[in-house]
Amino acid sequence: MERPRYLGESLSSSITTALLSPSLDGHSPLTPRIGRTPNSSRNHDLSSTYRGPSPSTTEDDDVCPIIPRGITFSLPEVTSFSQQGQPRKDRHSRPPNLKPESLHLSSLCRGQHGDHFLPRSALSITPSLIDHPTKHRPSDEGHYLTTFSAINLILGKTVGVGVYSVPSSIFSQVGSVGMTLLVWVAGAIISFCGLSVYLDLGTALPRSGGERVYLERIFSRPRMLATCMFMSYVVLLGFSTPNCIILGNYAVSALGIQPAVWNVRGVAVAVISMACVIHARAPAAGLRIINVLGVGKMLILAAVILSGLASVGRIFSPSSAVGDGSGPSIAEQNFTSIWAGSSSKPYNYATALLQVLYCFRGYNTANQVISEVRNPISTIRVAAPVALTLASIGYVLANVAYFCAVEKDDFRTSGVVVASHFLRNIFGPLWGERILPCFIIVSAFGNIAATSFAQARVNQELGAQELLPMSGFWRSKNANGAPGAGLFLHWLVSVLVIVLPPPGEMYTFLVEIGGYPVSVLSVAISGGLLYLQSSTAERWTSPCPARRFPTVMFLASNLLLLIFPWIDPGQGKSEGPEGANQKFAYYAYPATSLAILALGALYWAFWRLTRRPGTKSVSTPLLQDWVSSGRTSEASEDGSTGSLAATSDGNGGGGSIIGAS
Repeated sequence: MERPRYLGESLSSSITTALLSPSLDGHSPLTPRIGRTPNSSRNHDLSSTYRGPSPSTTEDDDVCPIIPRGITFSLPEVTSFSQQGQPRKDRHSRPPNLKPESLHLSSLCRGQHGDHFLPRSALSITPSLIDHPTKHRPSDEGHYLTTFSAINLILGKTVGVGVYSVPSSIFSQVGSVGMTLLVWVAGAIISFCGLSVYLDLGTALPRSGGERVYLERIFSRPRMLATCMFMSYVVLLGFSTPNCIILGNYAVSALGIQPAVWNVRGVAVAVISMACVIHARAPAAGLRIINVLGVGKMLILAAVILSGLASVGRIFSPSSAVGDGSGPSIAEQNFTSIWAGSSSKPYNYATALLQVLYCFRGYNTANQVISEVRNPISTIRVAAPVALTLASIGYVLANVAYFCAVEKDDFRTSGVVVASHFLRNIFGPLWGERILPCFIIVSAFGNIAATSFAQARVNQELGAQELLPMSGFWRSKNANGAPGAGLFLHWLVSVLVIVLPPPGEMYTFLVEIGGYPVSVLSVAISGGLLYLQSSTAERWTSPCPARRFPTVMFLASNLLLLIFPWIDPGQGKSEGPEGANQKFAYYAYPATSLAILALGALYWAFWRLTRRPGTKSVSTPLLQDWVSSGRTSEASEDGSTGSLAATSDGNGGGGSIIGAS
């Protein structure tokens, strides 16, 4: 006796065959013919054997010849197709968590085992395409990130020059060795809590764009407001300027030249230009650089740690570093009474923790480019925790190493080149100040390369959503398949921030205004995830669900980081290294950060007011791929992204499919 057929089995072959059609014009099998009736035997199978949830009836026109008029199904996984009609596996096997009112019959999908929508045997609609995505992958297969590449991309974005430049400022803020190390540990714990939130959202909504995708899902009304505010943060604060400035300082010092305003800035402009040109002209080479430097910078960090710990045993020669043997070593002096001098001002701890979190901020880099990750769910579930663990251990041990070789007073006044003082004390003036800092320069360039790679693709996605002016230009790719326009935007903003500010110490301020909006986004995203998990109407599911405790801890810690910077620290604010903070009021960086987010809200208002009447905004980056031939349909106004929306052509017969990347 033939086993009964499920709905998924009835639909899979017909829809797959239809979508594999090379054309999407009016003669495509996807376009229903007026008067065409479904096969009666298949209707019998659907009505008599289907045991899934009842389909909802709507007033929409037919969108598929095998489905009766007025029926809309919610189908989870998306399998998108390129312009050439080749299937592309850039989605996962779980539902896209769209809101119930925004679900359409518009995607190929496979259900979860628990929802009784499809039997296990029918989970793979086209096994050769879904289970083996590389079989039909285009020629630029090298651009897809493996687990190893994802780990190096995260390390490349996370482990930059922060660990070599901000420890002095953090120590000046909190006042003691013990509190400095405790702040770094607290930053690691908060980052792991944040990682659980991003893994939940990233595996449930596997689309490039990172926070933009999550904000659109959580805050759908007012439509696109959260996206525009995020866009202002990404475009205006997504620069590589701090790393370029530090690289310029170390490069000039290594050459024996006294650092000045314009020689440092000149090196910084040259470095960001070189990184963007490499990614634009040779994307595969840029990815290899990220891989190599991702490993190299961890080896450099390990060498710094081992050098500091070895100095305790007086292995290296310069007696000035570890004492002459007649008294306590620097390590013994620094680690005696480690809590002495601790600050009592919440403002100082909030500022120090923001600087620490700035050093950790790259742990969600894989989420931003997840569409280019091979097997995204399994990859980021492994790559992100491994990379964050390595970075956390390295950061804490590096600070221990610094305190083993650098006296407190020297540590406090060393500014952004604390690592140079550390190497000088251990290896002497020649090796410590001229040769070994070159390795820190290499580490900094790895961070700049990883940041440019990820940021360019976020800019491209914003252009694809038609949020940026001249969106067609910003979402374009060059002849090498790289987001050349997105790289240009990243280069332009970075260069302007390097060149335009007045002379003075800007690094700490840039770190602070870059970290404060991250806390704003963290509060919004973690609070939104708690809502999605607790709301029965949302039916939120994720392959990697976050537990409530780390989500609440991530939310609470970032709330405190938003409040404390507004508390006047009194005279303590002027105690920063080299007077770095004397030029700015205590509220300067939180106010500047909020002003940048407010610019996004103003842009949203302008964008809404200047839209032409009757124009529907496009919420898909692959619109041009789907409508390159035949009729062009309008995207739905449901506010959902990451879905495939089937919309009527307005003539009562037929619709078109609009794909999302």
